[in-house]
Amino acid sequence: MRALAFSPDSKILAVGLRDGGIEFWDSRTLTPTIKLRKPSERYYGGRYYGVRDLAFSRDGTLLAGCDGVSTTLWNVAAREEIATLTDTEIDPVKVQSLAFHPHADVLACASMRATVNLWDTGTHEKLATLIDPIGYTKSQQKSVESVVFSRDGSTIATSHEARNVRVWDASTGEIISTIDGLELPVLELAYSPDGSLLAGGTASLSTRDGQVKLWSVDSQKEVATLTVPYVTTPGEAIPRKERIARYVNSVQFSPDGETVIGSVDGDPLIVRWDVSTRKLIDIEDTRAYQDSPDLHSAHPMRISPDGTMVTAGLLSDVALWKLP
Repeated sequence: MRALAFSPDSKILAVGLRDGGIEFWDSRTLTPTIKLRKPSERYYGGRYYGVRDLAFSRDGTLLAGCDGVSTTLWNVAAREEIATLTDTEIDPVKVQSLAFHPHADVLACASMRATVNLWDTGTHEKLATLIDPIGYTKSQQKSVESVVFSRDGSTIATSHEARNVRVWDASTGEIISTIDGLELPVLELAYSPDGSLLAGGTASLSTRDGQVKLWSVDSQKEVATLTVPYVTTPGEAIPRKERIARYVNSVQFSPDGETVIGSVDGDPLIVRWDVSTRKLIDIEDTRAYQDSPDLHSAHPMRISPDGTMVTAGLLSDVALWKLP
């Protein structure tokens, strides 16, 4: 599975497949109910284009999906495609992260060419383009890994392949602040429900451990680094210097803001921390849910809006856990 998204009422789990198909699943039973798009609709030039990201609008009426071909909007109730968002200046093939504005009809589309396009989801017209001044040059184009709106919609946070995080004014498109000094890029960002914290999933190049960074939204200063413990079975320990860096590639806050959860690539783990104490709560090893123990992925990971479930995409299935 390449992409997951819960509807605002937590009843629908949208699933993006590696072959480009998109399905609606019953989130309680994890059974497919609707095939929104067939894989054959994303077969071009002798290959299938997998879904990169999915997002529901704030009221659940729209679903946005991006893949190796385009960014598409669907009417959820009618199960119908209503628009394809195409930028004539920036190659639409490169869109890889999506975020809906929490209070307006705006969709942010982050690309692998260091840009974020803002679209009006009613008129389907492009409103603005945010261009990273360092990451985009004619000779070298650094991708935007993740895009997310603040809870009040006033700012947009983006993480970049150039190993920084930027905060933008959503109305003017100007850069407000930049977080530098990261060892490796942040693959996903998330705002806490109260808007006070920004979390980023990354890894340490020196220790090769997966990390979740927590920054204060007010000061833009790092307030904590949550490190993924190294988990292995007896007899399988690998010297730290010989391990690949284990990335936290998905990060989410629980709806009550009390916990933050990360999914880990390199070790297929789901890790949960207490936000106030910064202490580890529990670890779920997803190898128990996969056909092969050698599959090193638990990505993507999403928490249901009602806070009762967490799901993780495996190679060809979805795992679900109930939250206390």
